[in-house]
Amino acid sequence: MKRFPEDHQLLVDLKYGRPEAVQAWYQQYSKKLHKHVAQKISNPSDVDELVHDVFMECLKHLPLFRGDSSIWTWMLHVAQHEIADYYRKSYAKKVIQTLPVTELNEFPEIEGSFEISQKVKSVLKKMSATSRELLQRKYIDKQHVKKISEDLGRSHKSIESLLFRARIEFKELYALETD
Repeated sequence: MKRFPEDHQLLVDLKYGRPEAVQAWYQQYSKKLHKHVAQKISNPSDVDELVHDVFMECLKHLPLFRGDSSIWTWMLHVAQHEIADYYRKSYAKKVIQTLPVTELNEFPEIEGSFEISQKVKSVLKKMSATSRELLQRKYIDKQHVKKISEDLGRSHKSIESLLFRARIEFKELYALETD
């Protein structure tokens, strides 16, 4: 806490559970956090919900926060996790829309998106870790192949090839799942 003296008292008050500290904390950071989340999420009601979730997660994990970073930096870290969770929760629809699953000639009768989501989750669990990670980065996290290749220390062509194989793996496993 020595590195961020401007946050020290607020952090102490928050950890003691002082209601006025929570109110001050919310007033100080809510608009800024809302703006940050709105840059990542387009649906305004989802933005409001995510901002709420970030504050709740911060409160939940407040005892673990040591103050090695500013409160704002810590909140941004929590926000990034909440945003990633938001996209993971809605990944079934996105994966199905963007992967070549729709090329399957006989799409099974499915009552609703919950069943599709469960099947996609099941298929992803059966995939190799590399394929699963690549599909998540490309189609859920919306990363460009260039970024993925830089992060993984692989060539652009190598990542494209791995993605091609991952899509085939997904398609084959999905076909088995619906049999």
